[in-house]
Order: sequence, then C-alpha cells, then structure tokens
Amino acid sequence: MRKTKRNKLSYAVALTFLCIFNMNLCKSAPEAEIKKPQETIVTVEENRENTPEVIEFTKAKEGFITSSLFQVAISSVLTDANARQEEAKSIAEQKALNLLKTHAPPILSEKGKKELREISKEGKIVDKNISIGGRYFFLYQIQKKDLKQLVTNGLE
Repeated sequence: MRKTKRNKLSYAVALTFLCIFNMNLCKSAPEAEIKKPQETIVTVEENRENTPEVIEFTKAKEGFITSSLFQVAISSVLTDANARQEEAKSIAEQKALNLLKTHAPPILSEKGKKELREISKEGKIVDKNISIGGRYFFLYQIQKKDLKQLVTNGLE
C-alpha cells in the first residue's frame, strides 16, 4: 500500500513539475507582433451627365405607369448592337413577367399563367437607348388597353 501511495505521489509531483515548466516556456517565448491589415479605399468617380435622358434611364419607374402602360428598365454591357438588343429584350420579358406576377392574383390557373407570359412578351424596347460607362440602358414597355385591370382582376 505504501508503494502505491508513493507512485501516486511521484506522478503528481512529476505532473506538477511538467505543468510549471511548460507554463514558464510559454511565458518566455517572444510574443509575435500582430499586424492589422491596412484598409485601402479606392473611390472611382464616373463622369455622369445629369441630362434628362440619363435620369430617365437610371431612375426609371418600373411597373404600371398608367392603367394601360407597364414598363421595366434593363441594361446590357454587350458591344454588338444586335446582340445587345436581343439580350435586353430577353431579360426585359423575364423581368416584366416577374413584376407582373406581383400584381396578379396569388393563385392562377395554367390558362392565367400562360396569358400572363403572353402579356409579358407583347412589349417593345423603347427605340432610344443611352450608354453610361459602357452599360447600355433600355426601357421595355407594354401598352394595352386596361392592362392593369386585366392583370390584377381579369386573369383566371
């Protein structure tokens, strides 16, 4: 019994010695200098004109302009005029459909959904477009008599 007490005591003393020795090693190690990354803020100013045309496209109202006119604004960065026009029309039709859905009744039949898709494709890209910093802006307008009434209440 005396041997087991001595063994336990020896282990406890050895463990205590190792802990104290290890703590001293950790304290004596040189502290690494922590460098904070410097923040670099780069402000890029674009020379944008405040002409009415620029304001029309960059701040264009989307949705129902009147009860018979619905519009969305889109942009493209393509350099080829034909490709840019096609891309703008494709994006505009999808954007118009998504925005029209927010005005339609929450539950639509398949016939109502199909009619809404057809309405979204009836629009036209406004002929004039403007470029700001390589980005071309377009307006896509859908004109139809009593369009708002049709979308909000006339679909099944």
